[in-house]
Amino acid sequence: MELGAFDSSRDLDAAKRVWKEVGWVRSIGEAGWLADFLDGSDCMVARVDGEAECVVVCANGSIRYEEFPDNATDLSMCAVTAVTTSHVARRLGAARRLTALSLAEQAQSGAEVARLGMFDQGFYDTVGFGTGNYVNRFMFDPSQLKVTHPFRAPKRLTKDDWSLMRGAMIARKRGHGSCVVLPEGFSKGEIQHMESPFGLGYFDGSGGELTHFIWGEAEAENGPYSVEWIAYQTTDQLFELLGLIRSLGDQVYSVHMQEPAELQFQDLIDKPFRNERSRRGSKFETYQSVFATEQLRILNLQSCIEKTRLQIEDIRFNLVLDDPVRDFVSDDHNWQGISGDYIVTLGESSLAESGNSPNLPTLSASVGAFSRMWFGIRDASSLALTDTLDAPIDLLEDLDRGIRLPTANSGWEF
Repeated sequence: MELGAFDSSRDLDAAKRVWKEVGWVRSIGEAGWLADFLDGSDCMVARVDGEAECVVVCANGSIRYEEFPDNATDLSMCAVTAVTTSHVARRLGAARRLTALSLAEQAQSGAEVARLGMFDQGFYDTVGFGTGNYVNRFMFDPSQLKVTHPFRAPKRLTKDDWSLMRGAMIARKRGHGSCVVLPEGFSKGEIQHMESPFGLGYFDGSGGELTHFIWGEAEAENGPYSVEWIAYQTTDQLFELLGLIRSLGDQVYSVHMQEPAELQFQDLIDKPFRNERSRRGSKFETYQSVFATEQLRILNLQSCIEKTRLQIEDIRFNLVLDDPVRDFVSDDHNWQGISGDYIVTLGESSLAESGNSPNLPTLSASVGAFSRMWFGIRDASSLALTDTLDAPIDLLEDLDRGIRLPTANSGWEF
């Protein structure tokens, strides 16, 4: 098996075949958008008998880390946007080895954090990822939205407006955990592959820019509709979009979307339990689902800790960090993961330096568990129960009190 950089002239047709084989597209003809999707991203392939049979795609971007809105930091992010393995390459270790190599390349290029969407829990733990926050998704009858905010007639958006929508996503209101994916090809490809799209938005920018919009797919005349992208810069714009969605209820019986970060969406739905029970089993059923479908990991510990500013008294401890990615990165690569012994200070000025002090308590953790704690996904005491993390009780309690962050919400799925 040969691991190397994607060569469009050599590998594009093979990549389309892999996408078709795993069911990501129904036919190779439908995969015409794949060239756009890969454009501007870093793509690695594993070739078996000279043919690309595993494809890993990474796009550069940013992820926000904040305790308070005026204390936000944007970290350089590697977005793993696709890991695709054909039937030929299953059980050869191609996906792990290629993902690990891609992470090593991205870390060397300056990425501080990596994030991905997982197909199931466990696989990506082996290369250092830890499970992210729960995400609330709602299927609801838009006519049941308790939103009285006025809305104006929107402008219709089409696939040709992909660049305008990308710009609005980048400029959108953002909070802790929110992501931006920078390559233009990623946005264009994501939009082009939708079969039955719909889009509505408002151009309220000082120069006529698109400021807030919804974009998704319409399954049929009465739905369900799925809102895949939503962007806004103010809460007033958010409620205008919700009023717009409510107006679709004259014809559309159900809409599926992720809960906006600012809201407890159930507050806005009239009689949610009655609707759920009365429509159970229907094509237009209403429900709330909660899953953690995203994972993340630190790629550069010193940089991430240095950019962490917590409004607390300093917490100092030894960190013994284990990074399993080392088992899948070749010995000749400069980045072998971030295993090691560190002295960590968390506070208004944070620091991680190599070493060990006999005068400090010690936290032992996998990089996935430590990343989850640092990002505020679960507190240290909880991770000590369910993940690979161990420390004296006093240190666990100090970390529980010290790392209190808003619930992370990516706002841009991949």
